[in-house]
Amino acid sequence: MAVADGPELAHQGYRLLILSGELRGREVEIVKGEITLGRSRQCEVVLPDDSVSRVHAEIRREQDRYRLLDRGSTAGTFLGGSRISDAFLRPGDELRLGQVELRFVTRDRQPELLPSEAERFGPVLGRSLAMRRVFAVLERIADKDVTVLIRGETGTGKDLVARAIHEGSARREQPFVIVDCGALAADQIEAELFGVGGDPRRGAFELAAGGTLLLDEVGELPADLQPKLLRVLESGRFRRVGGSDEIEVDVRALAATNRDLRAGIDDGAFREDLYFRLAVVTCELPPLHERRDDIPMLIESFSRRLPPGMWRPPGPEAMARLLGYDWPGNVRELRNVVERSAYLSPDGVIDLMASDRRNGSEPRAVSFDPTLTFREQKERAVERFEEAYLHWLLERAGGNISRGAREADMDRKYLHKLLRRYGIDAKQYANK
Repeated sequence: MAVADGPELAHQGYRLLILSGELRGREVEIVKGEITLGRSRQCEVVLPDDSVSRVHAEIRREQDRYRLLDRGSTAGTFLGGSRISDAFLRPGDELRLGQVELRFVTRDRQPELLPSEAERFGPVLGRSLAMRRVFAVLERIADKDVTVLIRGETGTGKDLVARAIHEGSARREQPFVIVDCGALAADQIEAELFGVGGDPRRGAFELAAGGTLLLDEVGELPADLQPKLLRVLESGRFRRVGGSDEIEVDVRALAATNRDLRAGIDDGAFREDLYFRLAVVTCELPPLHERRDDIPMLIESFSRRLPPGMWRPPGPEAMARLLGYDWPGNVRELRNVVERSAYLSPDGVIDLMASDRRNGSEPRAVSFDPTLTFREQKERAVERFEEAYLHWLLERAGGNISRGAREADMDRKYLHKLLRRYGIDAKQYANK
């Protein structure tokens, strides 16, 4: 990979936070100008993991920048999900040596939650580092009555995360009510939330009593309603529209938005005090193109919900297209492609290109990195596919390598070789 320009770092030295493996949670402070990382005890940073080579990589200081170099490792050195041989590091970067994940941070960085070791939280799936960071937050706050602001692009699954929080709380047996603030006219939202005096129908706060209320697209809430919402969140009391009696209610509030509410505060469209009341904890959902490792897992999950015999898993070329596409519609678009392929493609194969052609459109473009050559682009795409396919294959085979090799029509020894190359342990898929 070509060397990219890196930012200057004003600090002297840095820390490596180990995110996975035997040393998970360990922080290593580095002040030397050059260090090696690997399994060997001769390395400055020793990572006792079979997927890590004896001398796997090194980090060199070059003036105020830090350079990461692979030392001919077997399983590869990855930065931000891409395999590299030589690249500059930026504060906050995530790197992976074999199967050991680390974060490169400044020495003055505040402590942070470690990524979860789980690959799901309720119905929400993900083995990527980005999603395991989300799961770490959800595991800490689901059973607390704290207010949570869920942020993310359209289609990232904000409502699913809200439901998972509710199901993980002590309120799980009580109602879960959703109000879509962006789908209602301004003059309807107040009645939807609080009800109308003299009308037997109850508003959302009353319907959610004892349970959880999700305020979806809360950034669309009219300015004149924001202080009323703030009051009920702080006091647990409200009046119906046109009513005089004060109603007391016990509700946990969650909010979701695809907007930058802080920008709304600057523009005067959103109250700062309401923002801080809603965002006691903020949960940021990554777009799908930042969690490509999860695509095979999500395809498998969506496919299994279809009638048996209607679909076939993507082959190598189809999977490469699915992994290379940028997914502007995120997880919702992926689910749409899976279902459309199953129903409309002649052979039921899950394929981005096939499903697009059935709709009379041109195949969607795969994203490319303009700094890479054709050969490098192709190698990166193949590596992404191979690693994702191996995870998908082992999950289907329950970690049984012989069964996986038969299903893939692959020599068992070659499968073992690929697993060693990517540092994948088949045992982690046993008994799933």
